[in-house]
Amino acid sequence: MAKPLFIAEILHVIISELAEDKQSLARLAQTSKAFTDPCLDGLWHTMDSFFPFIFLLPRYVRSVLLGEKRSVSYHCKKLKSHWSTLTQRLMTLSRPGIRIQRLGEWEYFDKYARRVRVYLQTDIDAYQKAYQVVSMMREQHLFPNLRDLDWRIIGSYSMELWSLSPSLQSLTILQHPFIGITEFFLRQLAHDAPELESLEIRFSFPDRSIVNTTMGPVPFNRLKSVTIKMLDLAVVDFCRYLSLPSVTSLAISLSCLGKAWHPGSLAFRGLETLTILGDPASASLFVEHVGSTHLRDVFLVLKNEDVTLSDCQKLLTTLFKTHGQSLRLLYCNINGQSISHPSIIDQLVNEFLSELRLYVRGSGMERVRVVLHSLPHHIVGQHTIIVADFINATWTQMELFQNQI
Repeated sequence: MAKPLFIAEILHVIISELAEDKQSLARLAQTSKAFTDPCLDGLWHTMDSFFPFIFLLPRYVRSVLLGEKRSVSYHCKKLKSHWSTLTQRLMTLSRPGIRIQRLGEWEYFDKYARRVRVYLQTDIDAYQKAYQVVSMMREQHLFPNLRDLDWRIIGSYSMELWSLSPSLQSLTILQHPFIGITEFFLRQLAHDAPELESLEIRFSFPDRSIVNTTMGPVPFNRLKSVTIKMLDLAVVDFCRYLSLPSVTSLAISLSCLGKAWHPGSLAFRGLETLTILGDPASASLFVEHVGSTHLRDVFLVLKNEDVTLSDCQKLLTTLFKTHGQSLRLLYCNINGQSISHPSIIDQLVNEFLSELRLYVRGSGMERVRVVLHSLPHHIVGQHTIIVADFINATWTQMELFQNQI
């Protein structure tokens, strides 16, 4: 006898197929009580704006945010231009003790907010302020079951005003270049979101007005993956804060670190996967201070107009000296102008790859791929991309000719 299908299983298949068709999900939600909750979960699973939630707020909150003289829809469309008025209303709303909340007045809002699992924030600044202030007024996060948050900071207010869900597992911050992320914010984040497993910080300067403490790493309990893409030495400070035994994957963009960086102790002792985008000298300095004894996978993207094969050789020497016995996979992409002198390029490439083969032979490496590009060929108007692969104990090498644009 065939195994019977349950309604929940059928609904799961239907909703998965209609995940991108919001209109059909909305219609399906109205066809049957059995369909309502699962379809609403699908509709509100991923949100990219706070705008739809304004209509669900208690009436007194909407009146403060949007005013009472015109309709809610009119003011939502005009909200972007109502800067001074909105700011004053938000200050009034966030004042402690401004109003005692009545039982059940947030029930309509919570009916939908609790369904949000992914919030990809792309709002204008006014909606961001509304989101933050309403959170402060409730003294709790508005989306209690949120798992993934992608937050784009475009305002000028402090990040310490955030309210983060304790259920949060993944956080991506696309930071305003003139607002720094502080150590205090990271410690607050660790307190508010103890289940956080993935943290990505992109395009940020450090806040140099804040004096950093010597309290050591931020106490994240479950953090496994860290991505830091910054424009200056802030990456060094953040590596100190986030150097936790639980972190197994790290991706960083390095500007020139300089020889002044001397961490007090080796960092990232639990690291298994490392990705570095930057120049070879900075990458070599960083690799030297990675304290993991079981680093397995390394991805290097070395892109700088001053990159030389000699610099890359020094980096590989450091990498295999410190982590050669644990390494299993290496991907190295070298893109630079200074490595490409036509008269000696063949000799330089052969020496580089020969030395790499010696390193691989004395290690436990299982797979290697090296890509050398921006190498002009002797044929005018073309350049070559050299790809060397090591798979199953066998080396292969090929040259790809491409026309220059």
